[in-house]
Amino acid sequence: MKSRFLSFCSKPQNVFWFGMLITLIATSLEVFRGRCTNYYDYQDSTRMFLEGISEYTLEYAYAHEIYFLYTPVFSMLFAPIFMLPWWLGPYVWNVTNYSLFFLSIWTLPQKFWKYRVRMMWFLLPVLLQAIFCYQYNTVVAYLFVFAFSLLERGKGFWAVLLIMISACTKVYGGAELALLFCYPKTWRNFGYAIVLGALLLALPLLNFNFDNPLSLYSDMLNMIGSHHSDSDFVGILFARGLKPFLLPNYRLVQVGLLALLAIGFFANYKRWKSLYFRTCCMAVLSGYIILFSDCPETHTYIISFPGYVMAFWLQPNRKWYDWVLFWSLVINFGILPTDVLCPRWLHEYIHENLWLDVYTYALCWIRVVWWAIEPRAAYLRNAATAAAAILLFLVPLSASAQGGKARPSQRVIKVNGMTFTMKYVQGGSYMMGAQPGDTLADADELPRHKVVVNSFYIGETEMTQDIWEAVMGKNKCKIKGKKQPVDYVTYEDCQAFIKKLNAITHLNFRLPTEAEWEYAARGGRKSKGYLYSGSNDILQCGWIGDECMKWDGHVEVKKKSPNELGLYDMSGNVWEWCEDYYGKYSPDTQLNPLNKKKSWFHVIRGGGYNNSPRYSRITNRYMFDTRRRWVNTGFRLVLPVR
Repeated sequence: MKSRFLSFCSKPQNVFWFGMLITLIATSLEVFRGRCTNYYDYQDSTRMFLEGISEYTLEYAYAHEIYFLYTPVFSMLFAPIFMLPWWLGPYVWNVTNYSLFFLSIWTLPQKFWKYRVRMMWFLLPVLLQAIFCYQYNTVVAYLFVFAFSLLERGKGFWAVLLIMISACTKVYGGAELALLFCYPKTWRNFGYAIVLGALLLALPLLNFNFDNPLSLYSDMLNMIGSHHSDSDFVGILFARGLKPFLLPNYRLVQVGLLALLAIGFFANYKRWKSLYFRTCCMAVLSGYIILFSDCPETHTYIISFPGYVMAFWLQPNRKWYDWVLFWSLVINFGILPTDVLCPRWLHEYIHENLWLDVYTYALCWIRVVWWAIEPRAAYLRNAATAAAAILLFLVPLSASAQGGKARPSQRVIKVNGMTFTMKYVQGGSYMMGAQPGDTLADADELPRHKVVVNSFYIGETEMTQDIWEAVMGKNKCKIKGKKQPVDYVTYEDCQAFIKKLNAITHLNFRLPTEAEWEYAARGGRKSKGYLYSGSNDILQCGWIGDECMKWDGHVEVKKKSPNELGLYDMSGNVWEWCEDYYGKYSPDTQLNPLNKKKSWFHVIRGGGYNNSPRYSRITNRYMFDTRRRWVNTGFRLVLPVR
């Protein structure tokens, strides 16, 4: 039985058809259930492009719950598939991409031939995850491998063409241009890259429905800048234990590390003629663009894995820990993220608390860098060993970093017989300020700038009058009701309440900073890019305008839909005080920003029941005199995570 199984697994046709069967089943399930989400995104964006409508808009993002991050060149190249019947297109996309990926491994240079079946079994689980989601990363991955094989065979023009197709549709693939230094006719190949890149980028000019289709590139760059506001990602910049140090300085980290890699590459110019060195360089490049990317996800690693597995099997002196790392990758990227093999909650727990997947691949990547440079000096070996030891130490340490063990999704606070709920908001980064294309944005919502906030708890609702009475005794609100939000309070009234509440609970409540408030209103890591907090339709998530005039005031909390984090009334009902003094935004990246420059005005956020919808947008800011009271102004509490 064992020999039959091993015999079956050793035949390439069996690997191919096994994967093809799963590809067809997965595609059929998604087509019949109407869940080909990414494919439909490609289809809709291509339709818009062909009709002369920009897909790089907030309208597209709201409709699809995702920003479109591919270039107009992608829309041109996808057009033939778009023309197919709605049910056939997904099959053509998935079957073609699966087959070409398999073919890219099968056509590698001769030295890889005896390892090809092993490589495909290693890559198959991650490949099928990407295929199941209709990911374009599969295309980037096999273009990387095909270009490598063509360069090895002296087909520089065709290799550069594939590299530029990848680079001009999704920028990742352009990194492979660095390998051109290792091959003959280097400058001719770079010349090919310039000419082919210019021709590909000019393809949208064939679409005469646009007055200036090249202006779409500017719109696209704005969308890419907005992508950071969506969530945290599966990369080393976001890893537990490293995030507080790396993410605020992510550009410095990326550029600095790239410079070090370049030094190592050119210092080893004598080894450029070695196939093994070139393979390691490809693995290092493809790993770098994913591991240190601004926005990698689990399926994105399909781009980096072919290079790693090629370098692994060519390495003649694999140690026992190389095998441990190899099988750890299989578990962390092949088994755990696959729902039929592992419960989703278990994978999410392991990833979000230990980040074993990212740390494992980081160690594998460092190992390939080590193989590439082959340091012989003892001090270099010791330095690399120390770096690996630090990373290994950070894996268990990460369970307690940035909020420690898994935080409960909410905390119920008891005070003098009453209770209120605080929702957990996992920290992250986002682009604070007016969203691209928001025509209602005011000047004080600009410039958009990157902000990083630590984890915290925030009130599920605005502070209600029953809790105020339990703490302060007297209720001076104008519109009375136990579950009505507190109103008619100054900034100092809020501080007096917080001081008493902290004395009773022995906790450390405070008002949210403006950055925390906006991050929570957006939905934190779960943000879907809505204009208001929880929806693009203010009537679904907030009490404002004519609807509230029936009651001539604000209403009880939790009467409308919550946002992605389960927070209510962050748009409408009553304005909410923030801890910041009002001032202009700084364009620089900031960690936990708080404007302490004193003035008479503090920031209030969220809009009130008697305001127009524009004031309830999640990015809208308003200044309010700290000495004033208003019937539509209340507050919400934050509890920092220690």
